[in-house]
Amino acid sequence: MNPIHRIYTASAIFVLSILLSACAFFPQDSLPEQAAKPLEVIEPKLADQPSPIADQWWMAFEDPQLNHLVSLGMRYSPSLDISGARILAAQAMLDTERAAFLPQIGVGGQVDRQQLSQNYIFVPGMPVYTGYGLVNASLNWSLDIWGKQKKYFDAAKNQVLVARANHQASELLLSATIVRIYFDYDRMAQAQTLYARDVQVKKSLYQISQERQKAGLVDGVVVNQRKVDLETAQVNLSQANLSVKMMQHQLAALVQEGPSWGEGLKPPTIKIADLRLPEMIPANLLERRPDLRALLSQIDVAKLQLEGAKLEYLPDINLAGFVGVQSFGLSQLFASKSQQFSIGPAISLPIFDGGLINANITGKEATRNQAIANYQEQLVQALREVADGIGSMQSSQANYESFARAHQNAKANFEISRNRSEVGISSKESVLTTEQGYLLQGQNFADAKAKWLTANVVLVQALGGSYLKSLKQTQAQAQ
Repeated sequence: MNPIHRIYTASAIFVLSILLSACAFFPQDSLPEQAAKPLEVIEPKLADQPSPIADQWWMAFEDPQLNHLVSLGMRYSPSLDISGARILAAQAMLDTERAAFLPQIGVGGQVDRQQLSQNYIFVPGMPVYTGYGLVNASLNWSLDIWGKQKKYFDAAKNQVLVARANHQASELLLSATIVRIYFDYDRMAQAQTLYARDVQVKKSLYQISQERQKAGLVDGVVVNQRKVDLETAQVNLSQANLSVKMMQHQLAALVQEGPSWGEGLKPPTIKIADLRLPEMIPANLLERRPDLRALLSQIDVAKLQLEGAKLEYLPDINLAGFVGVQSFGLSQLFASKSQQFSIGPAISLPIFDGGLINANITGKEATRNQAIANYQEQLVQALREVADGIGSMQSSQANYESFARAHQNAKANFEISRNRSEVGISSKESVLTTEQGYLLQGQNFADAKAKWLTANVVLVQALGGSYLKSLKQTQAQAQ
């Protein structure tokens, strides 16, 4: 066959393969694609202007011990190790898909002793027992004419993005958990101090009532009530001491340390002067939520895998070849007549597959629609969480400010009563009674502070990070 005939034959085979697959070329979706509503359509009240923010949101509380705890948690957390391993696994899958674009070259060889069948292909005069040798190098290269491998490669890239976003979601959850427990630790540490003083106050009041009973000024009912108040205060102090220990142990466990390490933690020194909400929450803050970004990347994965599945109808065309030597009789293995080679396209075309490709496409379409529906559901849920978080922040901030004023007024009353006692105008019992009110307002103030701080963490989780401007930007605007 001359070269022109060979070209005609190859062209005819190629055209025939296309015609055989033309009936299924780019089939229509059997399932219509779901449409996700854009964020600005669902909630148009969100601000459009971007707002640079601080990545390490817990730094806004200016507590070095808290910063150290979060740093330790990020460094040693097993949950982050697991999500980090998922990133490596996704990267390995990406490298696997990348390898499909490159030529696959291998070298092989075989040497053995054989007995040849004299009733098969047998050259007269050839020894029945002879050696056999084979040495060759092979080549297999997927040309990816239709871009199917490129679709799967891009899908693998998005899987890496999914793994990274999930890792960031784990980091956010861990940091938020540490910060929330630290705020509870702060509340209980303050309660411990207040209850300790309350025990001293009630003990003094109980002693005064005993002295007054001896003087005949009060009856036993008053004394017994003072004793009940003292015992109640002692129980509250005991519970506060236990709660402080438990919070310390819990923080130690989150940073992979033992309980005794946690008991060495100092009382928190949290500052909350700059935690007020901005007038508008920018939409780009919500869009950076790691779980939403993971779902968006998952949608891209599903769409690319669907596009790749549709291309399975088309023929695969690879470039295959080998070169080497082969012979019966090891003495002739490297002789010039033992050389052999082959190179040319290898075409595989699915014609009748029992509906396997169609079923795969339908499954990919369902996966795509499921990914879109999951994103839409999570987006609406995120908007609700942000709205609830903003409302909680506003309410807890107002309560905090009210209790702060009440605490200051109670402190002023206590100082006035103490000053009067020093000049003999008020009795010691009156001062202690006023101090009880001051301690009670201190407890209310500590609780309000903890609720405001916790509401801040809840909003941070809803937004996927801080809503506060970075320290550098704040300083630049001040200048």
